[in-house]
Amino acid sequence: MRSFFLWLLAAGLLAAAMIFSGWQTGSVEAFRLTLAPAATISQAPAQQVDDPARSDFACRLCHQDTTAVIEFPSGETISAQVDPQHLALSAHGTAEEPLACTSCHDPNDYRIPHEGVTAPDYRSYQVEKSAACAGCHQPAHLTNHPDMAAEEPVVCTDCHDSHEVQAVDEWETTEIVANCVQCHEVEEGDRLTSVLEAGLFTSQPREDEYCLACHTQPDMTLTFPNGDTKSLTIDPEVLRQSAHGEDNPWQPLACRNCHGDAMTYPHEPLDVGSLREYSLEKYPTCASCHDHNYDLALDSVHGAALEEGELEAAVCTDCHGAHDTPPPDEPRERISHTCQQCHSTIFDDYAESVHGEALLEDGNEDVPTCINCHGVHNIGDPTTDLFRIRSPELCASCHANQELMAEYDISTDVFETYVSDFHGTTVTLFEHEDPNAPVNKAVCYDCHGVHNIKGPNDPESGIKANLLETCQQCHPDATTNFPDAWTSHFRPSLEHNPLVYLVNLFYAIVIPVTLLFFAFLIGTDIYRRIRMRRQRM
Repeated sequence: MRSFFLWLLAAGLLAAAMIFSGWQTGSVEAFRLTLAPAATISQAPAQQVDDPARSDFACRLCHQDTTAVIEFPSGETISAQVDPQHLALSAHGTAEEPLACTSCHDPNDYRIPHEGVTAPDYRSYQVEKSAACAGCHQPAHLTNHPDMAAEEPVVCTDCHDSHEVQAVDEWETTEIVANCVQCHEVEEGDRLTSVLEAGLFTSQPREDEYCLACHTQPDMTLTFPNGDTKSLTIDPEVLRQSAHGEDNPWQPLACRNCHGDAMTYPHEPLDVGSLREYSLEKYPTCASCHDHNYDLALDSVHGAALEEGELEAAVCTDCHGAHDTPPPDEPRERISHTCQQCHSTIFDDYAESVHGEALLEDGNEDVPTCINCHGVHNIGDPTTDLFRIRSPELCASCHANQELMAEYDISTDVFETYVSDFHGTTVTLFEHEDPNAPVNKAVCYDCHGVHNIKGPNDPESGIKANLLETCQQCHPDATTNFPDAWTSHFRPSLEHNPLVYLVNLFYAIVIPVTLLFFAFLIGTDIYRRIRMRRQRM
């Protein structure tokens, strides 16, 4: 019995001495670990600590001041020393329910001696150990970093560290940028700050600020295989004021509504060779909201050209823009400038016409723009016989409008006088019989021009002094007095065609008077006959 107590006393003194001395000598040898798959740390049997709740005491006893290192087959080494003060002040140490060492490290890992680690290098070890974070943080917050399934993942400990895990309020300070530039060496710290605050700390990481954190940076461009470049920098103010932005009366769109396939980072590489191919690939996205207009556009002259292989034919984004989508008719002159992007020569003619000058120079919004004659999304082919034969009705939509024409002292008789003359009567007959039949009779734009319509007093107008030349386009043998046979669009009056007016007035008076006179004669004759018959009776 005395021997047993002596051995117990000796063991206690030895343990106290080891604790007092920091276990310096033994700890060095115990933790010089060569972590190869076939490495043998010790042949001694593993010893489980009886009370897992006190595991930190056992772990810290060795790891708080050891100089041991862990060496990987790759030749890399890491220190086995852990500062307990850092651990205590970390997010895990100050939590309402602090974590113990074995909360992250497998309970079997604190058997002494430790089992060998099979990771071939330090990076593999980090990736392997970071999987333990999902035990509490499930799912992990979303970032644009490659996840664990990627070939080169960014794992939790890359940003959050392992034993010195920062609390959330520390991450919401700009000082954390110092951690990021360890990987993002090409980015300046001040540029990374906005990216971090919007990308990592927004409550909804997939909202606009998540995307704009990067896409507001200047000089961001994308180069396509053919050399085309596209700016990737977005002006948030322009986006906000667009038809899709927060200032519109409808529900604003978020980036994900159009770019749902690009909400992770790195973005998937584009499988297109040019900027135009990219535009053609993306514009069908508009159909998810604007399906009716999208279908109309497919059936339009633009859609037909695109189907025939004309890749430059206009699509949604060519007319409306992508991120800068202003109201298409505010101001009204924007309509014509939009068409100018492709139809510049026609726009130049329009700009010098009576309509274009009134709109572009005087700001008169009553005059027609491109879409009033050609349509918006359902633009038809203006070279067809159908368009030609119905063009007088198109002009009449404005020039037969009495209220509109009264504001500018313009006669509304133009359509009726046209329909009643030889040209108009023939065209009207053709329209009723077969609208698609070719007709060679003059319509409005044959005399007045198409896009280059001039005012009646303009010296370059196709009427007035140039009327003979205009008529000779169809009547090459017309002489100088040929136009005199036409009474123009005016109804005869003392000012316009007075002789015709007086003749019409003469007949307007004489014919009714003559009819009334003969009616009087007939009436008196009937009265005489009836009276004479009664007298015989």
